[in-house]
This record gives sequence, structure tokens and C-alpha cells, in this order.
Amino acid sequence: MKIKETIARLAALLLACAAFDARAVDAVIFDRAASSADLRREYSKVLLQQVMERTVPEFGPYTIEYADAHMERPRLLEALKDGKLINVTAYPADAKWLKTLRAVPVPTDMGLQSWRIALIDRKNQERIRKLVLPGGLKEMTAGVGSVWVTRASLQDNGFHYVTGSNYIGLFDMLVAGRFDYFPRGVNEIFQEYDLRKQAFPQLAIEDSIVLHDNIPSMFFVSPKNPRLYKRIRAGMESLLKDGTLERLVLEHHRSYLQRAQLCKRRRVDLPNKDIDPAMLSRRELWLDPFDPRLGLCRK
Repeated sequence: MKIKETIARLAALLLACAAFDARAVDAVIFDRAASSADLRREYSKVLLQQVMERTVPEFGPYTIEYADAHMERPRLLEALKDGKLINVTAYPADAKWLKTLRAVPVPTDMGLQSWRIALIDRKNQERIRKLVLPGGLKEMTAGVGSVWVTRASLQDNGFHYVTGSNYIGLFDMLVAGRFDYFPRGVNEIFQEYDLRKQAFPQLAIEDSIVLHDNIPSMFFVSPKNPRLYKRIRAGMESLLKDGTLERLVLEHHRSYLQRAQLCKRRRVDLPNKDIDPAMLSRRELWLDPFDPRLGLCRK
């Protein structure tokens, strides 16, 4: 009888555990934008929702909430390590984050943010068009956030730059002449320009050069939440495999790519020493804006 009772109790315990797991809810706490004019998180929020929905059959229900306040990168990193105030973000990958957090190895925008064009004071446009590349651009000064991974990329490749302490202040620094150009991802620059062109009439989008820094934007998950990391990774791979990720990227960014006219620009490559060679070798991870099938390069 004791053996039968033990077996019965074990069976009841397993059923209870299964029932508990079925009721478990994955709670996402995503980071908050710097201001209402900061639209950099909008696509990532849509993508995260798609990821969580795609994985409901395997992982069950979920909730998505947002941090109480915006955090700059140093504070954001510490909060992600702790996993209480925030447990997921989407950011360009730098070496420290890759070592400290759980990085989902599928670029959220299939690498589009690594194609960068610049905001400038329009009076400098003709001078920039005449630059001999890459040396001429290296003699000019870029503006960049002090803790942004773009800063490390510019430094590693011998470019001059000045730093700002926060995102919003960099626009003021540009129009004040503190630096010559402000490199922005093709997924960012047009919204930023359209929101600020009336306030800063001298602002312009540089029309002759594209930088390619090969810095992927990725979902980063707190190491305190391995289940959530597993879920987001599974969801991203699923969206990639059936073409949904590419459709989302183009749905949200095609108009920006058309405005960018990358095929008419001179290209400057900024090699990224920190990128995982395994990611580079997976060609399906990267959207090539010059691919004829996308129809983005007008003949």
C-alpha cells in the first residue's frame, strides 16, 4: 500500500506542477522612450508583441508592461542585470552588453539600423558632397552619445567625434555647431527630421554618403529570466523562418528606405570587431537593401 500511495502522491504532484505551469504568465517589462518625440522604440514594441503572440502555444499567456521612467544605457544595463524594474530591451549590441545580458541572436530589424545616414546643418551639404572618402569624412566631426556603441565603432575606425550625455541634447548640439554630422540609422532619421525640421529650419538630411557599421540591434533579456529569453529567442527564430520578420521590417521601414536612396550614396564601411562571426555567416538574418527583389534601387 505504501508504494501505491507514494506513486499516487507523485502523480498528484506532477499534475499540480503541470497545472501551475499552465497558469504561469510571462511578465515582460520593456524600457520606456526618452520622450514622446522619441519614436525609436515603436517598431521594437510591435515586434515584441508579435514574438509573444507567436509563442503562446508553447509558453502560454504573457503580459507586457513598461518601465516607470526612461533610463540611459548605464542605468539600463544595471536594471536589466537585476531584472526587477525592467527585463527586456532592444538596443544596438555592444561588447559589454553581450557579455552581461542574454542577447537574442536574431537582429530585430535584420540589420537596417547599421545603415546610417546623417543629420547635418544644411550649409555643410555641398562641402560633404565633395569629400574624398573615407579620409575626408574622418577629418570632420561626428556627434554621438557618450555610451552608445556607435561611439566605439567610430573610435575603432579612426573617426573624430564629440559626445553628448543624452539623446535629446545631441540635436541641440548639432544645430549649435558643436559637431558636423549626426549619424542615424535609416530606421530613425526620417522621423527625427520630420519632428524637428520646423523648430530647426537649418536641419537637413545629408544626401551623398551612407555608413555601414554592422552593429545589430537585438533583444536583450535579463539573465534573471532564462525562460523569457528562451521564449523570445524561439519567437524570433520562428518569425525569421516563415518570412514574417522580413515582412514586418519592410512594412515598417520601406518608406524610409525609399527616402534614403542608398543606391545613390557613396558607402563607407566601419568594420565591427565585436560582432559574432556566427551571426554574420547566417545570411538569412540580414536584409540587403540593395537586393533587386526589394525594388529599392531605382534604375
